[in-house]
Amino acid sequence: MQEGANRRFNWAGLPLIATIARLLCREQTLQNEYLRAENKVLRSKVKGRIRFNDEERRSLVDAALAMGRKLMRQVVTIVKPETILKWQRRLERHKWDYSKHRRGPGRPRKPGEIEVLICRMARENTWGHGRIQGELAKVGIAISQSCVAGILRRNGLPPSPERGGLTWREFLSRHADVLLCADFFTQEVWTFCGLQRAFVLFVIHVRTRTILLAEATFSPHRRWMVQQVRNVLWECDERGIQPRFFIHDRDGCFSREFDTVLKHCGAEAIKTPFRAPNANAYIERWIRSIREECSNHLGLFGLNRLRRVVRQYKGFFNEQRPHQGIGNRVPIAIDAEPTAQTGKGDTRLGAVRCNEYLGGLLKSYRRAA
Repeated sequence: MQEGANRRFNWAGLPLIATIARLLCREQTLQNEYLRAENKVLRSKVKGRIRFNDEERRSLVDAALAMGRKLMRQVVTIVKPETILKWQRRLERHKWDYSKHRRGPGRPRKPGEIEVLICRMARENTWGHGRIQGELAKVGIAISQSCVAGILRRNGLPPSPERGGLTWREFLSRHADVLLCADFFTQEVWTFCGLQRAFVLFVIHVRTRTILLAEATFSPHRRWMVQQVRNVLWECDERGIQPRFFIHDRDGCFSREFDTVLKHCGAEAIKTPFRAPNANAYIERWIRSIREECSNHLGLFGLNRLRRVVRQYKGFFNEQRPHQGIGNRVPIAIDAEPTAQTGKGDTRLGAVRCNEYLGGLLKSYRRAA
């Protein structure tokens, strides 16, 4: 019996591979015990329900099913074993349902480019379904009226009679060459009686952004306003501008006599809606420019000083200041050919001089002659 016991515990007589396997199995068992204890502690720290995405569910199902149901009930603690099996059934159903290859009932939709073009035609015009169908046929696109109606309905565009008319932006862009805009802005001026409010009337040509008139007064009465509108029309004759529309707000200074002078010269006065500054946006932007660049930085003493400042800024704005709305060109040179720009690698700039206006408040740069 003693000899049998010695043979049972004679480790040296066991094959080397079996000894290594036994040691590795014990080490693996110890690691698993530690991981179970650690997982149990971590699970107790997590409050609430843990949510998994599809990839995490798939990895847990693969690892759990490889152990078998009996071992899975002992090891899996993050979810119930029944949950693992439910995930497995769901994955099997998703594998064979071919949901990605299904399509809804009816014909397939038209390509996105055609749909965008149809919506663009509807927004830019007041056309009906038949007219849009005809315009598409001109560019080689065959489509039915019912398809056009469905596309417009899907994009929230109503039929032609219910669509809005001409917007202010479209009106201004279509008539920019024959459109003038006018308005006032006020400026406080120091006088012998203290601060007194002055009114500055200015008129702008929309297409070129040229300031045709900029005059200041303490009292914009009717006779003064009529004379100013005549000055504007004379300036238009000199510049070859034929105004058809004259936009101004509903200020009482724009009297009936003011509009009558315009009417005799073939121009129609258009009044902006109440409390709608965006309807005369070019004017509002010019007011912001003259305030930020000029009047807010000066102390004005007397009406003559205000008139001099306004006229100098008018000349600077028309002849020196580039405007982003007309391609960063100055208004006076909008009809001229754009000058060639110096390349990035060309350093032969030559002499560049700075012209100053209003004591250096306004600056403009140009090449020396």
